[in-house]
Amino acid sequence: MKLILTFLLLATSLRAAPPKTPAKPAKPVAATPAPAPAPAAPDDLDAAVRARIEAFFNNVKKRNVQDGYTRLFEGSTLAAEQPVLLETLTKNTLLLIEKCGNVESSAILKVRGAGRTLKEVTCILNCQKRPMRWTVYVYFGEGRWQVLDAEVDLELHSFFEEQKSAAK
Repeated sequence: MKLILTFLLLATSLRAAPPKTPAKPAKPVAATPAPAPAPAAPDDLDAAVRARIEAFFNNVKKRNVQDGYTRLFEGSTLAAEQPVLLETLTKNTLLLIEKCGNVESSAILKVRGAGRTLKEVTCILNCQKRPMRWTVYVYFGEGRWQVLDAEVDLELHSFFEEQKSAAK
């Protein structure tokens, strides 16, 4: 009996293994673009957003306000949903420049984050007669940073409100 079992074991181990069928190539997986990472810290500003804001102010300085807003809100849901708003913003900005004088310079003063996806960017636009405080809101959605809103304030105290609140 031992002899038969040994023979069977030897016969099965010597039997040729069935040929391996080549593995079917895996179906190519559609590459989904990874969303751009949000800035590491709440107060950081994405370089492309910073460049877009700076380009906006350069256009305003040259009085190319309509082109400035078009580029600032490019790819934004606001521009698609409310195209008349860009016309209104352009008209009001030109009126403010008439009131405040020619634009001399601009700067980004502060960036605050509400989490990693919503940023408030405070800017100053220095004009001949008086400064303007601009607040630009940007949001990371649909895999990209987009400008949601831009507001202007002529009240000088608005530059210092947070400092006053912190001192109290």
